Amino acid sequence: MDEKKERIISATKELIVQYGFKKTTMDEIAAKARMGKSTMYYYFKNKEDIFAEIVRIDSDLFRQKLIDAIQAAYSPQDKIMQYVRTRMLHLKELSNYYKTLTNEYLDHYFFIEKVREDFYSFENKILSDLINEGIQQNIFTPCDIDVVVHMIAIAIKGLEYPLFIQKEQDLERDSKQMMEIIFKGIEVRA
Repeated sequence: MDEKKERIISATKELIVQYGFKKTTMDEIAAKARMGKSTMYYYFKNKEDIFAEIVRIDSDLFRQKLIDAIQAAYSPQDKIMQYVRTRMLHLKELSNYYKTLTNEYLDHYFFIEKVREDFYSFENKILSDLINEGIQQNIFTPCDIDVVVHMIAIAIKGLEYPLFIQKEQDLERDSKQMMEIIFKGIEVRA
């Protein structure tokens, strides 16, 4: 990535952490990045554009973490469990890092969701592949994979919400329990 673009992104992250997204201005970003606003506008149309790039970069790093977690697991159940666990812990890290942003999260929910559409496609593919792997190994009952993936995604979103309203929760326990409930519905019964 271009050094100036990196400076803009880094400055924006710092300012968002300090002041929140709403209160951060392009003037402050330019000053923090030590460059003129015209240079910033060469790279980004507005602060929403910068924020979208931050979310995209995070999504790419997030994808790699998820892939690594899946590759470290063996069974389809464990791969899905590690996927959900890694996803929730990563979001917890983000919510702790961006406390001011999480206070504004619901204000930006639809914007963030739009930016993360590509990530959700990736997520659907990964989960579909893992469910299919379990069916092929006769671990999961043949089912409508799209419906199961959709239900897992909804359940994950349900666990995300308390993070963004700063409600304390035991992510390890909650995500494990959630997946055990889902698995009991799709595991082959002997």
